[in-house]
Amino acid sequence: MSELTFQEFIRRYNGLYKENNEIYHRLARHFGLSDTAFWILYTLREMGGSVSQSQLCGELFLSKQTIHSALKQLEQGGFLQLENLPNNRKNKLVRVTPRGEQLLCQVADPVFAMEERTFLRLSPQQRQALLELDEALLNALRQESNLILEQPKSP
Repeated sequence: MSELTFQEFIRRYNGLYKENNEIYHRLARHFGLSDTAFWILYTLREMGGSVSQSQLCGELFLSKQTIHSALKQLEQGGFLQLENLPNNRKNKLVRVTPRGEQLLCQVADPVFAMEERTFLRLSPQQRQALLELDEALLNALRQESNLILEQPKSP
């Protein structure tokens, strides 16, 4: 097998990345959720049912405005409760309500089970290699993007 050219590699890699995202987008739609609401619920389950708004932004790599809009919708639906944090009026604690816990059971739990079954289809060596390669690629991407981001912006 010959080595891929950069164009072949980036096309395949981006295609895999986009298809992966599409799978989760379809899952979110299946459950009647926006992508952001889906990922908020996923993260709440992953983190034990409560997390601060700023933690959500950091975990999901989304803007405060995007997170805030989805939180308001979930709060209005009775799924979440936003509580003031001591000594911090801007950042709120996001807690799952009993109704939200039911939603987590319907949405997050089946997705986590699906991911675990998927994970178990790979050998331990494949799982380790996947993590190591993704981390190596991400580290290289960070370094290379910093070379661009440190340059003055062009008009």
